Amino acid sequence: MPDDDGETQEERALRAIANMQAGADISDEALRLSNEYTDRQTLRMKEWLARLARRR
Repeated sequence: MPDDDGETQEERALRAIANMQAGADISDEALRLSNEYTDRQTLRMKEWLARLARRR
């Protein structure tokens, strides 16, 4: 799960780019960024479904 540090999607992308420019593995950074995005979207969907279930 991504850290809940208030970092925006743009800030995470800029961090990944900076890491790559500093010599980090490009595929690792891309995978990490993709996984963080997927984890955030999955969490949003779970929260939405939980709110929907509480209404019923």
